[in-house]
Amino acid sequence: MDRKRYDYLRVQSEQGRDVFVRNPETDEEGIVESCADDKVYVRTAEGAKRSWDYRQLDELTRDKKEWPRIQ
Repeated sequence: MDRKRYDYLRVQSEQGRDVFVRNPETDEEGIVESCADDKVYVRTAEGAKRSWDYRQLDELTRDKKEWPRIQ
């Protein structure tokens, strides 16, 4: 992912919008919980927490039916 797209997704996440990413190296997907510096903190579909560099990631699109927000 390029830096401009990361900055946009970071703002979206901070505003409470659902942002989904995929790490092609590990083939894991997840919802962004927060971002700090160059790191993206993600919760996977299995509930695991991960920390990835934004350059490793691809953006995904999901609707709420595919992945409802878990509070």
